[in-house]
Amino acid sequence: MRRRSFLAGSVSAATAISQGAAQATTPAGASPRNFLLILTDQQTWYALSAAGNRYLQTPAMDSLAKRGVLLSRSYCPYPVCGPSRSSIFTGRMPHETGVMVNGNGIRPGIATMGELFRDAGYKTVYGGKWHLPKSFDGMTGFEKLIGGNGLGRIMDRPLARRCSEWLLSAPKEPFLMVASFMNPHDICSWIRAHPGARQYSNRSLFPPPPGNMAVDPNEPEYLQYHRREGYDLMSQAVGIASGWREADVSHYVHDYYRMVEAVDEEIGRLLEALRASGLEENTLVCFASDHGEGMGAHRWVQKAAFWEETVRVPLLFAGPGVPRSDVVDQESLATLADILPTFCDYGGIKPPPSMRGISLRETLSGNAAVRPFVVSEVQYGEDFRQGRMLRTHRYKYIAFAGGARPEQFFDLEVDPGEVRNLATDPGAKTALNEHRAMLAGWLRETADAFQLPAATPTSSLATGGGTRA
Repeated sequence: MRRRSFLAGSVSAATAISQGAAQATTPAGASPRNFLLILTDQQTWYALSAAGNRYLQTPAMDSLAKRGVLLSRSYCPYPVCGPSRSSIFTGRMPHETGVMVNGNGIRPGIATMGELFRDAGYKTVYGGKWHLPKSFDGMTGFEKLIGGNGLGRIMDRPLARRCSEWLLSAPKEPFLMVASFMNPHDICSWIRAHPGARQYSNRSLFPPPPGNMAVDPNEPEYLQYHRREGYDLMSQAVGIASGWREADVSHYVHDYYRMVEAVDEEIGRLLEALRASGLEENTLVCFASDHGEGMGAHRWVQKAAFWEETVRVPLLFAGPGVPRSDVVDQESLATLADILPTFCDYGGIKPPPSMRGISLRETLSGNAAVRPFVVSEVQYGEDFRQGRMLRTHRYKYIAFAGGARPEQFFDLEVDPGEVRNLATDPGAKTALNEHRAMLAGWLRETADAFQLPAATPTSSLATGGGTRA
């Protein structure tokens, strides 16, 4: 592998924003009256300039980071839209919500964000993409402001306009608003329209291809299945990218960043309306994306994998109750399942005891104990072809339920590009067994029927030390 950054250029959250606990403009003891959740679709963790990426400009997202805390080690509970969103809106894992593939709805009886806040007296409004059709009849506690569309270039501008109009109408009661944008999800149709081997008129503007573009020929069989079978649109896209040259990948990354910039512009319109309405000072804002994008690393595009590019996402909070500003937290592990319990904590709402996410309120204050791990799930086609990921502060353990070579184990401290699988390395055996035990304990705690492919020694680490992912 060439000696260049495994990211697209010198992208590094370490150089992004001062780690110092700068004082926020809102008093530390303030509590939010209102809540605004802004979601994008398919935005990888470093696809914002606040994360140190010099190949794009995201002033709206950066403005939120300037006002609050960007959690740099945040992960989605499942790197596909519907399952991940089921966790965002319930605080539970996809195997619990019943949404293990797109198109399914949350199981009846599981409380959702809209229902919890509506029942607590909040005005709850929702605009944009939902992607959980069977459970959205009656909007699960939300009033629908505007529906979604399959393309961000069509949907995102009207969404920003409608949500802005609602804010400027001077709502009288405390509210929870969700503004769920589509882009940069348009990259999916871009990929299917670009099989590669084309002419490039502006290559000087392209970022370099990632340094971890090579494919491990010994990767798990289930990953190889997704690469070659073309059983759904996501799998087909990975097949298309397998034939790309480096210049193709650079072109794709360049155009992907333009889609991020396009949605950032619409988010800017929404944030301006929040300021103009006089609501900014008493509204807690959370910005996140439902999952990442492959970015051509390991010749992978779109989602549905546990690579850092696809499973790691931006997550930031700004506003009353967040006593630090202009901070990048590079230590705390977080998951999108934490959003709802965090909102509940700030809103004085008792969360259901079944939530797997935790409140990040103390984390945002810089006082929280460090959780040991976070977990993510995935399924390829039939329900038996599943995988689980457990990410600790140094390592990432991945297990698939079957197939050849079902485990991956990466030391992200020395191998952030995930190019050396240590699952069969004798020197990593002790750490590997510890991670097997932690995942086994998590499976028992969450009543997850997933079966690990190898013996899982029992240890004191098996239950995750009382913390949750």
